[in-house]
Amino acid sequence: MNILRKMEEGKCSIDELENLLEEKNPIVLYHAMAHIGKEGIRTEKIIKKLSELSLKREPQCKLIGHYKVGDLAIATMIKLGEKENEISGFKILDDFEKKMVFRFFDEVEW
Repeated sequence: MNILRKMEEGKCSIDELENLLEEKNPIVLYHAMAHIGKEGIRTEKIIKKLSELSLKREPQCKLIGHYKVGDLAIATMIKLGEKENEISGFKILDDFEKKMVFRFFDEVEW
């Protein structure tokens, strides 16, 4: 079954979602993180992986437009209730980049 369909139908297990956060494909990462945020799926492994992904700011980590994988990881963590000042990837951003993360947060279809 198509992974996106599994997510839409609520048939994607937490283990599968945790494993999807290991993907290199930005489209898969986008859908996995958006689903995690939308459903409020919070495990220690998911938070740990999102924290790692929050540091992905290199040009090859481009997601959509100017947004990077790290931006979505930060937005997802905020959606899950993490405090911005406790997210390692958020701490290293300048004011403009922080504003962009919040803008992206509002654009994601949670």
